[in-house]
Amino acid sequence: MDFAEELRLFRERCNSTTFAGLVIPGTLQATTAALLIGALEPQRVAFLLTPDSQKMPDDVARKLGFDSAPQNWQRYDEDHTDPLQIYRSLRKIIEAWNDLPRERLAVDVTGGTKPMSIGLAKAAYVLNLPALYVESEYVSTGDGTERKVPRPGSQYLAPPPDPYIVFGDLEAAEATRLYEAHDYANAARIFADLGRRVPPPDGPRYAALATLAAAYSAWDAFDLKTGRASLEEFLSLVPEERELVATIAIQAQTLERLEQVARQAASRGDEALATLANPDAVLALLGSLYASAKRREAQGRYDTAALLLYRCLELISQHRLATWGVLSERPDFTAAQERKPDLENRYEDVQRAQGRRRPYRLPDRAVGLFVGYMLLAALDDPLVRGYDIGRIEARSDARNTSILAHGYRLITRDEYRQFAEVVEELLVRLLVLLGHDRAAWERASRFVDLPRLAMR
Repeated sequence: MDFAEELRLFRERCNSTTFAGLVIPGTLQATTAALLIGALEPQRVAFLLTPDSQKMPDDVARKLGFDSAPQNWQRYDEDHTDPLQIYRSLRKIIEAWNDLPRERLAVDVTGGTKPMSIGLAKAAYVLNLPALYVESEYVSTGDGTERKVPRPGSQYLAPPPDPYIVFGDLEAAEATRLYEAHDYANAARIFADLGRRVPPPDGPRYAALATLAAAYSAWDAFDLKTGRASLEEFLSLVPEERELVATIAIQAQTLERLEQVARQAASRGDEALATLANPDAVLALLGSLYASAKRREAQGRYDTAALLLYRCLELISQHRLATWGVLSERPDFTAAQERKPDLENRYEDVQRAQGRRRPYRLPDRAVGLFVGYMLLAALDDPLVRGYDIGRIEARSDARNTSILAHGYRLITRDEYRQFAEVVEELLVRLLVLLGHDRAAWERASRFVDLPRLAMR
């Protein structure tokens, strides 16, 4: 049988499989490599040669009708009977072909010495590259020995089964652990890999979990647009999970609202003031900040958690000041003084009550955290009416001396908890004042536990 017919039969059995890149071990048999290149039509080819197989690329080229190896065929002439050299060369290939997705690069593990085949198979697994194996019927050489050779025309593609089919649950357990530890980016990476490699029904389930984890990873970084798009994609993948769908739909709406708030609050003047005075807008942002702080707290990252809770305290005061017509970043007390004509004197009295010997006039520049709460006390705002605002200043001191604020040390667990108590007190007072159900508010921003999906 001539090679053209051999290739035609092999190509039919490949079912239109193609790859962008193909890595081939150096052997003394050029037929298998020629069949793979001719049938899979890779854009790039790399040969990992040995001292005995230096002529292989030219032999393969002649079978395919070329005078010599094409320019897009790369050859690595080191001795690849050493598995370590295989790893080094594969690394060079991956770096050189970094514009191609790895699922479009394949490694042939058919030929070569046993160490070469084992090394290539191991590397393919680590690098997440498809491995190819050409199976065939074998016949005697007829030379009086027991040696057998592939029968021409019997070859077919038989990729080794992916070990994830059996071991995927072990990787899924690691992804689950990462998700529960709020490491959503790495959980998404592992679940996405499982989604690509594991057959149904588990594969689609892992792919859906990857989408959810990716959404939360984006939200955790306040990439609101990406997070919302991923949540909406997740909703399309799990239409039968009614309770979960209801929660995720609310969260997608929350992110959409946050996108609007971010645009409006970043403006100057009346639009920013109206946004900060809007309870729904502020509660959406406050919920996201608070939920993020609780995740950092669960990780033991108390300085970051305190930073987020500090922002919650600021936002609460900014909202309440906005309801009096005061924009914290550029305060104008005209509207507030129409309602409280003696505001200047009241503000001085509050400062004295907080131990300020020389009270300042109403601020004409951006309002800091505690100044904001002293202003609210002077306005007799219901949020702080009857509340000892001195607790805010005292408990905020640990955060202010944190390395993530103005100091050089980490917050202790006890210091964080004392500070968190004050935030919790003000948060409860705000939710009661606004008449909002806390459970519903938290549900809109608290990331769901990893769901047990039942995919069809």
